[in-house]
Parts: sequence; C-alpha cells; structure tokens
Amino acid sequence: MNNIGHQLKKIRLNREMEIEKLASLSGLHTETIAAIEDGELDVQVSTLAKISEALNCIFSIGDVSI
Repeated sequence: MNNIGHQLKKIRLNREMEIEKLASLSGLHTETIAAIEDGELDVQVSTLAKISEALNCIFSIGDVSI
C-alpha cells in the first residue's frame, strides 16, 4: 500500500466513513478510491484535492500540501 493510500484509508476509517460515502462526497467511483487505498492506482493531484475536500483534511506530498 502506498503512503498516500494508507493515509487516506486511515483517515476514512477514523472518521467511520464508508467508502461509498466518500465516493459520493468526492464525486469519484468507489473502485477508484479502493484502488488508491490499496496502492494499485497512483493518485492525481486533482483527485487528491477532491478526496481531501470530502474528508475535510490536508494531505502533504513533500513540501506541497493539498
């Protein structure tokens, strides 16, 4: 599992949010979120921005925060 996917899943589970709810809030498919969480899909910055807005959180990639 990649680091971003691991962080995403941890935050989602800590908030007791089902993957379907995150998909609905972010406008993404559940399969896309699951693939990111499992490290099977590299996340694009635009996708990460949608997810972070839906989770009301900030992700950091190096010196950049989204």
